[in-house]
Amino acid sequence: MRREWWFHSALMLALVAGQRTPLLAETATLQTPDKISVVTDKYRLEISTDGFVIEILRNGKIAFQSAGKDSPMPNLGFQVGQKAQHLTKVKSVQKDGDRLILTYDTSETGVTARVVIEPEVNRIRVHAWILSNDALYAPNIRFRLGPGQWYGGSFLGYREPHPYPLNGASISNRLFYAQGASQGTPIWYSTSGIGLWVRTPHDFTYSITPNRETSELSVDMAGVSELSYDILVAGDVRELLQTVNREIGWPHAVPPQEYMRLPVYTTWVEMKTAVSQQSVIAFAKLIRQHHLPAGVIEIDDKWEDGYGDLRFDAKKFPDPKGMNDELHQLGFRVTLWVHPFVDTDTHAFTDPAITKYLLKDLSGNLGLIQWWQGTGAVWDFSNPDAAEEFRTRLKALQSRYGFDGFKFDGGDVNLVPVDLQSAAHITAAEFPDVYVREIVAHFPWSEARVGSYSQSSGVVQRLIDKNSVWGTDNGLASVIPEAIMNSMRGFVYVMPDMVGGNQYDDDKIDDEMLVRWAQMSTLMPLTQFSLGPWHFGSETLRLCRESSELRAKFFPYIWKLAQAAPKTGEPILRPIWYNFPAEQAAYGITDEFMLGTSVLVAPVVSKGAITRDIYLPPGHWRDYNSGEQIEGGRMMHAYPAPLSTLPIFVEDAAGVDRKPN
Repeated sequence: MRREWWFHSALMLALVAGQRTPLLAETATLQTPDKISVVTDKYRLEISTDGFVIEILRNGKIAFQSAGKDSPMPNLGFQVGQKAQHLTKVKSVQKDGDRLILTYDTSETGVTARVVIEPEVNRIRVHAWILSNDALYAPNIRFRLGPGQWYGGSFLGYREPHPYPLNGASISNRLFYAQGASQGTPIWYSTSGIGLWVRTPHDFTYSITPNRETSELSVDMAGVSELSYDILVAGDVRELLQTVNREIGWPHAVPPQEYMRLPVYTTWVEMKTAVSQQSVIAFAKLIRQHHLPAGVIEIDDKWEDGYGDLRFDAKKFPDPKGMNDELHQLGFRVTLWVHPFVDTDTHAFTDPAITKYLLKDLSGNLGLIQWWQGTGAVWDFSNPDAAEEFRTRLKALQSRYGFDGFKFDGGDVNLVPVDLQSAAHITAAEFPDVYVREIVAHFPWSEARVGSYSQSSGVVQRLIDKNSVWGTDNGLASVIPEAIMNSMRGFVYVMPDMVGGNQYDDDKIDDEMLVRWAQMSTLMPLTQFSLGPWHFGSETLRLCRESSELRAKFFPYIWKLAQAAPKTGEPILRPIWYNFPAEQAAYGITDEFMLGTSVLVAPVVSKGAITRDIYLPPGHWRDYNSGEQIEGGRMMHAYPAPLSTLPIFVEDAAGVDRKPN
């Protein structure tokens, strides 16, 4: 026998990020012995009464599907010892206003599950618990990557492949934040307009398991009692991302125009930790002597006499102010690498005026961590007094020496104490955003590389360090997909890592790699070099110079998009499918990007290639290099792209003239 419950709810509008999204004006809830259905005018939600299996249907077709009860990894399964357990029959179904409250038995005696379902216009909110009086079991999510192509998530590793789209990926038990360089927002989304957003602010492991039918993505969150997530439902992927970014918050600031206009030159690859006043000035002079466009010199790691003292090593930098005066005379702005750590062998670590502002552990002592330059404690920026003190110390560097801003490093989830005790009782997963909001955002000439929900600060987000290799293993071919992922999650002022990568381990930058990397980066919202092109042949130097000069021609259009972002929330850098969500041919393309709606860039990212296939979306396009008029909506095979050429296609709305002969 079928029971039907009909109920109505008034339409409520979300006023600020974090409040409820619009509730449904009318829903119907139906229950049969096999399933519970919630029917709306946007979607139909079906929940199994035997195992917690969710399906979302639109127009009679499955749009989202969790793993089934008989799957090797069932949805909302859990482990007891080494044995997998699962939910069995529904014990009770309650209706509380718009919410459904379900209680399930499980395959483990004495363990039950509670699930609260809240259907809304553009999502279904889910809250899940695995309940037992003698143990804490980790709740999980298991869902299938289909239909459509799936994107999102976080950084996929320093030497691991970065497979986008994710449908065919194989990823095993990866920590989302700690192994994702704290550069990700826990949202996965499909080109079909469906997404999943993990809302519990805690780190978790995730896996993608491919099989013959469709891959499955799983999320396991140990150490929490409740796992909350939203299943997002939108008309298409663009609408879904607009909804997400509106809720997180559009940027409320724009980086300085001169910061974005010209490339940044950082000392890191050129000098690593051997940086000195003498080498920085010589570096700047070489940039000018070779007529390379550049606006900022960034002094990277190892200017301090101790990590956390914020004092110059007097032997390496005898006159920092004199250095900056000379760099300013050469036409550069100057930024300085800083971090939130205080190493144990520094003066600061024994200074009570500083230690009172550092994170503690559960024992009440200074919480120690290991980072890439030693053992130390971490500033507690959730404490307003600590944040103010740190900002004051940075401003003192500016007023005393003339620095224009800072390169902010660190702030990672895995680089705070695992049992951190903070003034505002934040979790480790929340620390990166506190760092960005309380410190980075106060300095306009700055960059950060961490953050999940600090997009509204409008800071420059630098991609994590890249390897000097060609492939998708965090090399050249991974830069466009990663830039797209960061831009799509609302960090619109995205800056790729330095041209050519970092030359870590046995990696080696060569002429071709440097040129192709320079071409790929030059039309992104910001761009930066490190290893000087003058170390290579004269042709390489010329082509790198030309790529930077190309930026100047397109910058009025880039700047127009940058200024619009706080008003519209629209990204500067976009995948083709964002502008053309109905173009299925564009769904899997990750080696091209668009600037706004009127410029398409198709860099060469394969070693030795002098042609490439280019998908040109619908429209009337002009090849910027040749002036040829081309009708879009098709794939162009083996399009000419010699080493001297970056393929670019423009519409008249971009306001960019043809490349001069």
